[in-house]
Amino acid sequence: MGSPSPYAVPIDAALGSSEPLGRLAARLRESQARLDTVRPSLAPPLRELVRAGPLDDDGWALLVPHPAAAAKLRQQLPALVEALEAAGWPQRALRVRIVAGG
Repeated sequence: MGSPSPYAVPIDAALGSSEPLGRLAARLRESQARLDTVRPSLAPPLRELVRAGPLDDDGWALLVPHPAAAAKLRQQLPALVEALEAAGWPQRALRVRIVAGG
């Protein structure tokens, strides 16, 4: 590997200097914080499978690696919504998405 480009900017600097990238970073942090909130409410086998997904104006997605995990997670959505509400998170639609290679 060669030396870094003299024009390379550290990711933290790029995120801090660009408003759109800053908003993206904030959404990523909020998505992960929401997952940290609901993780204790997940069934133990799901805790390591579920990943924080996109957070947008329409809702928040949880990512799982296969249909069986998605089915089990969908059964638990009411408990996850309760956990988010109890923690004071603004209400958003909660979606489950299957991502190959999870």
